[in-house]
Amino acid sequence: MTDKLFLDLVNIVGESKVSDKLYERMLYDHDIAPLPPEISLIFNTIPDIVVKPSSVEETSKILKYAYENKIPVIPRGASTWGFGGTIPTNGGIVLELTELKKLSLDVENQTVTVGAGIRWKSLIDYLENCGYTFNVYPSSAISATIGGWIATGGLGIGSLKHGHLKEHVIGLQIITSNGEIKNLSNDNQSESKIIDEIIGSEGTLGIITEATLQIIASPEKTISIAVSFNDFNSLTSVIEKVVVEPVKPYFIEAQDKDYLDLKKAIGIESPDVPILALFVYNGSTSQVEKDVKTLNKLVLEVKGSILPSEFAEKEWIERFYYMRIRKGGPTLLAGEITHPLNKLEEVVNETRIIKKKHNLRMGIKCIMVAEDTVMFMPMYLADERKRWKFVSLLPIVNDITNIGLNAGGGPYGFGIWNSFFLGKVIGDQKLVEIKALKKKMDPNNIMNPSKKYKVMTKFGIPLWGFTFKLFTSVLGLLKYF
Repeated sequence: MTDKLFLDLVNIVGESKVSDKLYERMLYDHDIAPLPPEISLIFNTIPDIVVKPSSVEETSKILKYAYENKIPVIPRGASTWGFGGTIPTNGGIVLELTELKKLSLDVENQTVTVGAGIRWKSLIDYLENCGYTFNVYPSSAISATIGGWIATGGLGIGSLKHGHLKEHVIGLQIITSNGEIKNLSNDNQSESKIIDEIIGSEGTLGIITEATLQIIASPEKTISIAVSFNDFNSLTSVIEKVVVEPVKPYFIEAQDKDYLDLKKAIGIESPDVPILALFVYNGSTSQVEKDVKTLNKLVLEVKGSILPSEFAEKEWIERFYYMRIRKGGPTLLAGEITHPLNKLEEVVNETRIIKKKHNLRMGIKCIMVAEDTVMFMPMYLADERKRWKFVSLLPIVNDITNIGLNAGGGPYGFGIWNSFFLGKVIGDQKLVEIKALKKKMDPNNIMNPSKKYKVMTKFGIPLWGFTFKLFTSVLGLLKYF
């Protein structure tokens, strides 16, 4: 079967774009987070073959072939996500989409049409050189692809001020499971509903090949303000006031002392403060100056301190490199949850209990992604070379996710590892609806199967939530070996 699969795909895209070599296929058996060998007891994470199409037409033909032969297809961009969304569960075709690099600027309509494989940072740089910008992008913009973040995210840098990514998507080109190319427009009501479902669908409904995005002129002025706070309550108090101003900040992030210490340990200059926050404003010069005066007043009221502007500018430039602390690891594991702003202190305290219980080298970083929503990202160092100790630390991510759920939030995405929380987050009625949509759009269940809705082992046996909890509990005991 593998030989036939190889030859058939070579006939579609050419030999240079297909690989069935084991060493290359093994590069695709994980995402940004490393996997322990024990996972092979449950899943077959090594794909049967890897294909790298360079056009929409080639991608369409591959999907048509996979549909006819009922072969799983796992779409993959840069794989900067850590929830298993691009990991095969039982072999199949990994479809790497990084060669889809169309880029077309429409100045008259202030839109840009961009291929799924282009990196967000490349798009932002291109637009800024043309006098424009895009309002919202991921903190992993240097490596994350257009299609990957549309399929898995939508909240990030700029979403506090400008809203979710979906508010800026004019249209999407997708390829359905049977290989049909569809150009969807938000101007069409029925197509707009499909776009809403495709955004965040994690590659389970179809493959995003192109996106048309609304752009705006570059702001007249951008300024970053670094502030030290004595505690998270003081920080929360200031944030609650600035986000209800007529013009919200473009970006707010915070790092606790533990995270700053992890940065210092690898040679990154950081202030010795309990909490470092960064507020970024952009817009007209007069409006920005007004916003900064308001912030200064609020900071003084809670006895915070404004740090030197040079340091603030450096922190803003460094916003894409928050995972550099992995140098102290050598492995970095992280939780990623969203929760209401008024629960921040509670979430921090519960996370620090976990840190103390497991004696973790953990730091906390969080960003505001909406007026009342925090994206909370505790990160902890580990060493995957110390096999049993490392494996025992993996279930901690689940503990962090549960903290988010208890606080009225949940995981930022599902993939494999968070699929068991889906019903709790979206509710039973919505779960029924999206499962029905999945069946309608992917009747042969080839699109990134065994993710998000229901996880299946390589033996075809469903992996239910209680089974997964039992499995992770056993992993937690391995720290004693």
